[in-house]
Formats: sequence, structure tokens, C-alpha cells
Amino acid sequence: MGKRFRTIENKTRKMMQEYEWPGNVRELQNVIERAVTLSDSDTFAVDEAWLKRGPSEVPRSSVALSGVLHAHEKEAIEAALAGVMDGSQDQRAPPQS
Repeated sequence: MGKRFRTIENKTRKMMQEYEWPGNVRELQNVIERAVTLSDSDTFAVDEAWLKRGPSEVPRSSVALSGVLHAHEKEAIEAALAGVMDGSQDQRAPPQS
């Protein structure tokens, strides 16, 4: 049997729109399923405690590392392309065994 909601609590609507959803669709789905399961009224509401908050979500060092990784990958791709363009690298596929 499905539940039907007549309204969405204003606080819930605002909270869900402002949340960054680090877990993407899976996290959103889990929060909605929890709210539906635990609801005892016709108003859809989410408990703020269900949403992860705070600086521990994404460590600062991982953001810096991401930039370094991006720069390294870009250099590697550019170097590989430069080798192919100037003919210094063999463009044939390696033999398959």
C-alpha cells in the first residue's frame, strides 16, 4: 500500500533544495524512503539529522589533491597526444595474444 502526501513541509523543501547531496541520487533516495516509511501524517517531512552536515563531508586535502591529480592527468594526456602528433610514438595497436 502506497502512502500519499498532501503537502511538503516548508522547512523540508528548503533544506532539501539547499543540501549539496554528496551521496547523489542514492542519498536522496534513502532520505525519501526513510521519510515515507517513518511518516504518520499526510505531510512529507525530513528530519534534519538525516542529512550529513559539517566540514567532515569533504576533507580540504582531498580538494587540493583533486586539483593536483587533474593537472597531472592533463599533462600526461597532452604528452601522449604530442607524441602521436609528431610521429614519435607508434600509433598501431599492440598485437593481441
